[in-house]
Amino acid sequence: MTHYIKESANGRRRWSAQEQIGFAVSCMLYNRNYSLYPVLSIQYWTEFAIQHDQIKFLFDTRGHPLAYVTWACLEEDTEARLINDPEFRLHPAEWNEGDRIWILDFCCKPGFGREVIARFIQLRPWGNTREVRWLSRKKRVLCLPSSISR
Repeated sequence: MTHYIKESANGRRRWSAQEQIGFAVSCMLYNRNYSLYPVLSIQYWTEFAIQHDQIKFLFDTRGHPLAYVTWACLEEDTEARLINDPEFRLHPAEWNEGDRIWILDFCCKPGFGREVIARFIQLRPWGNTREVRWLSRKKRVLCLPSSISR
């Protein structure tokens, strides 16, 4: 178990939208890949996830943001557009319209990926659905296991 990966920071588990955007930016600053995207991407990747409470942060033992994940609950037609249309952007109403769970963004401090992914799979902030999919930025569909064996 990764005792140095926490769900809370300074004893808190709930934060304002502005604090959550700050946490996301903090995670992004660790990643060179995110520096290639325009600042407006921060809003696109986090705003609706925060509004729908579909974002989860993990912290280190000092309370610093370590990683985040966002997800949406899609209908079949929305899922097809997500996969097939490179310009597709979810409308706010589409974030929580169905039962197909898709990870939309995952950002993690380098060197912690394996442990953080295992922790997210253990916590399952998106619920107990059997299948969770992730469309990577390279347009590959990946499926998360329902549990991690150790």
